[in-house]
Amino acid sequence: MASLTDLFLYKKEIEITNPTTLKPIKKVWVRILGDYDLNLAYRHSRVASSAKRALLRDPDSSDYKDEVLGVLELPYEDQIDLIKTARSSNFIAEAQSIVERPDLPELEEVAVDPDAARLEDLEKLDSVEEKESKEYKEKVQNYIDTKLLELSKELESLSKEEVLKIAQYEVSNIIPFSVFVDELNAYKAVFGTFQDKPCKIREFEDIQDFKNLPKAIKDQILFAINQLEITGEDLKN
Repeated sequence: MASLTDLFLYKKEIEITNPTTLKPIKKVWVRILGDYDLNLAYRHSRVASSAKRALLRDPDSSDYKDEVLGVLELPYEDQIDLIKTARSSNFIAEAQSIVERPDLPELEEVAVDPDAARLEDLEKLDSVEEKESKEYKEKVQNYIDTKLLELSKELESLSKEEVLKIAQYEVSNIIPFSVFVDELNAYKAVFGTFQDKPCKIREFEDIQDFKNLPKAIKDQILFAINQLEITGEDLKN
């Protein structure tokens, strides 16, 4: 009989192929991370993004000189786009917090007899859910569009020197987020890839072991893990 751990760790075997020849190289097992490994992956990723942000805000660091001062070389329009991209994530978070999401309708609201609902009742329920979901997404997008328009007008009123200063600061927000995502994916691969079906023997010794792989091979592993996560969520629901 499978253990409780096995029952909640969705996994599958995948075949890694050579990106050049497309011939099989090796088979490995990938699985969804358990809570402990997932929390650890998030913690490591936050540490990495925090360290990167500190370097980007330190004028004496090579990161600052390369990536922050490098914004000076960008065209004015690209500096504007950089600021908008950085602020967009904040606007999205604000919209999801401010825009009220309606409760999904219950079957009782559309069916005369919920215990013996007809196909037509279920179709009506689907239609109502789709309509309310669409309206919610439109309200969220309208909020974001409004905030971006306000930001555009604000930036238009500033001098190019002021825009440059803001763009350079926003680099310290954009890049750490990318670092966080990259690190999280890498740790998911390290904690979620195994040589054996029971998922006891890890394929990678550490995160650098994974990072040193060719991008095409890393993408194969991450794609498999992401697909497994989607399947796992479907099964849980």
